[in-house]
Amino acid sequence: MEEKNKVILRTNYFKFNCGTPILKYKVDTNPTIPSTQVGLLFKLLSKLRTSLSEKLGTYQPSNFMIYSPTQTDEAVFHIEFENTSYEVKLLPCGLLDINSGEKEALVFMGRFFKVLQSQLRLKQIGRKFFDDTAPQNFEKWKLTVWPGYQTSLNQYRSNILVNVDTCFKVVRETTVLEFIEDLMSRYHGNQERVIEAVTGMVIMTK
Repeated sequence: MEEKNKVILRTNYFKFNCGTPILKYKVDTNPTIPSTQVGLLFKLLSKLRTSLSEKLGTYQPSNFMIYSPTQTDEAVFHIEFENTSYEVKLLPCGLLDINSGEKEALVFMGRFFKVLQSQLRLKQIGRKFFDDTAPQNFEKWKLTVWPGYQTSLNQYRSNILVNVDTCFKVVRETTVLEFIEDLMSRYHGNQERVIEAVTGMVIMTK
């Protein structure tokens, strides 16, 4: 029987491993904040940031849940916000299984990954991140190219995979007026074609 040749496959998908257990805490408030007003809850949690950090260390809120590698007992906080006294209670409710394949795990990892990316101090445009401190300049064509990348999280069976793609941002080193004048010359003064060409373009200022 012939031995089958092994195929080595390289992809831009990487398995996300979490070496630290993540504990879950349900957030209850009195008076009750309805699920349609999550923004109000986040404002309260923002004002409680110092107290929460002292209790949990590193933590990540998501809707009416807080996730943290720190284990603690039930905790209660009191805060005044917009002339209303709130009681905010943290209730331990077990571990988050990152490899469970459940939507909760994917949502948490998505938020957590966004926090990590924000710490890179790159310039975010849409869902892409660019390093504007390491540009490649093409003075002859008045162009600058920023290197960057884009990511997405995907669930495959019980694994969360991070997809990383490289991308580039081409920045014109010309003013809007110069660009329009060039188009007017190219299109022999046809304003409709000029308007069609500039509509939807992004203008960046220094």
